Amino acid sequence: MRVLKLTANALIAALFLAACDKLAAFNHLQAGDYHPTVADLRYGDDERQKLDLYLPPDRSKPAPLIVWFYGGSWDSGDKAKYAFVAKRFTDMGYAVAIPDYRLVPQIRFPEFIEDGARALAFMKHYGDQHPDRITVSPMILAGHSAGAYNAVQLVADQSYLASVGMSSNDIAGIIGLSGPYDFYPYDVKATRIAFGETPAAQSQPVEQDLSHMPPMLLITGTRDHTVYPRNSRRLAELAPDAKLIEIDDTGHAGTLIALGSILTENRAVLDPIREFLAARKMQTAPLLSTQ
Repeated sequence: MRVLKLTANALIAALFLAACDKLAAFNHLQAGDYHPTVADLRYGDDERQKLDLYLPPDRSKPAPLIVWFYGGSWDSGDKAKYAFVAKRFTDMGYAVAIPDYRLVPQIRFPEFIEDGARALAFMKHYGDQHPDRITVSPMILAGHSAGAYNAVQLVADQSYLASVGMSSNDIAGIIGLSGPYDFYPYDVKATRIAFGETPAAQSQPVEQDLSHMPPMLLITGTRDHTVYPRNSRRLAELAPDAKLIEIDDTGHAGTLIALGSILTENRAVLDPIREFLAARKMQTAPLLSTQ
């Protein structure tokens, strides 16, 4: 099995190297022509303030919602290239919203976090208007890399949700894949550009009062040399209810491509996610049944 996994990873690596847009090629391999149920829903006036919504195959009842935040060092990203993530979660019975957000250098911290809060508020309103499609009270947040940071920080600093009339009670749980949560001082170019002179007390999830945080699942690879595993370890130490999973022989992209279904599917990542989601669904069942 290990040989097969290494061979599969080599094939994916070859695909990436041969393609002009690695992520687009991977997404096409995994998702094919899988498209959003509703595309380009506007949650703000800027061209980047749009999101795509994917609904699960079974639409006989409203689906619980996962909001996915993609990474890209806060300076790149395209929601259309994460259809494979949506497919993974819609196959589990979830609705999935994937927002674009404004990017560095046109904006700086905290504006990309504020966009995340606006997207959540939009989806909460959308759920209220379409209770036959989705259930949003509460919702799950998930993300990879910078997107995992966005998901955690907009809940850790309570001012973001408060500014859009929400609170941590609206969030059932957070799944963070290979996220940076403890990266002050800003010692790489991407963080210097995105955060400038922002003090750690404002930018770092580990510097917040985390007593209000919902349950979290933090997954990292032991060979991640882009966002070191210590980020997830430190957040797991400080948060009141966080489960840390470290995946051997896995780098930064490994936790993301594990969500694919062709060649790269990785149960070491997927099984904890399934268990986490199942536990959240059970805990919120009385609330969901009233919608």
